[in-house]
Amino acid sequence: MSRAHGHRTSSARAAGLALVAAIAGACLAPKPAPAAVSHVIQAGETLWSVSAANNLTTRTVAAFNGLSEESQVIEGQAIQIPTVEEGAAALAAAGITPGATEVAAVPTTSSAAPAPAPGSTYGLGHIPSPWGELHLDPAAAESWNAMRAAALAQFGVDLHPDGLLSAYRTYEQQAYLYDLYLAGQGAPANPPGSSTHELGISVDVAEPVMRDVIDQIGAAYGWAGTIPSEWWHVAYLG
Repeated sequence: MSRAHGHRTSSARAAGLALVAAIAGACLAPKPAPAAVSHVIQAGETLWSVSAANNLTTRTVAAFNGLSEESQVIEGQAIQIPTVEEGAAALAAAGITPGATEVAAVPTTSSAAPAPAPGSTYGLGHIPSPWGELHLDPAAAESWNAMRAAALAQFGVDLHPDGLLSAYRTYEQQAYLYDLYLAGQGAPANPPGSSTHELGISVDVAEPVMRDVIDQIGAAYGWAGTIPSEWWHVAYLG
């Protein structure tokens, strides 16, 4: 082998090793963490509806954007949708304790007068959930919490709503979910003004195992499934 040929072979080998190292380094390099994304408000959207669509509380999105929970957003306005971690940091920076009672901003497209928003001012009872404190009629809440304690003790199953709108809802919130259902974008929902959620006596549970437990012990606490086609829906019958 000539010196020139040997030199070319060594150079090619070095170049190949450098290329492999570069590819490996790119593959092993940490991926950037998810970050907030911009959202442009569309017609009919509110701070509440955008927050709910992204599985965040109104308070979280408001705090991240430096807004109050009651802020009215307008069509064409750009807001930032944070990650869960960014939202939690924004709440902490604002001195807000996650899970504290939150007044939900609701769509205002309906002409009907809004029902009272959840809050102790209106005497609603409270039940725990992964999204913070949710609300029910006081008697229903007291019974639900007792049933939840029994479910944990007897079955090791925690009973909780499936989301922010899975317990008490205002008229506007029910209208929002009903519109989604009619548009083929949401689960079955009754027309506003006809749902037991608006009375604070219904809960949509998160998992079938929760419904199984309620079927076994719910009668002792006044809770039962009332819609055969909806395993998730249970109501307080007193």
